[in-house]
Amino acid sequence: MIELVRKPTPLTAFELVDQAAMLEALTFLAGEGWRGALSPEDGVWVLELNADNPTRQVIADLGEWLVLDGGLRKLSAAEVTADYEVA
Repeated sequence: MIELVRKPTPLTAFELVDQAAMLEALTFLAGEGWRGALSPEDGVWVLELNADNPTRQVIADLGEWLVLDGGLRKLSAAEVTADYEVA
């Protein structure tokens, strides 16, 4: 058995702190093949993203993170703090 440790790799991430950050994420991810929209649901802004494959859907709320790490991942602030370092 060989144990490997991943080398540090810069990743693109978006902290969804407000509507502007959600729009920035949507704009960037559109260039990566995602489409979606921002909408208010029960008074909270939500970003819904869909890829060409219908099984690839991400719905993120304010306060969450979107991280491109081997695919698009939706993470809580606690998960980002535990697993990543901000460069």
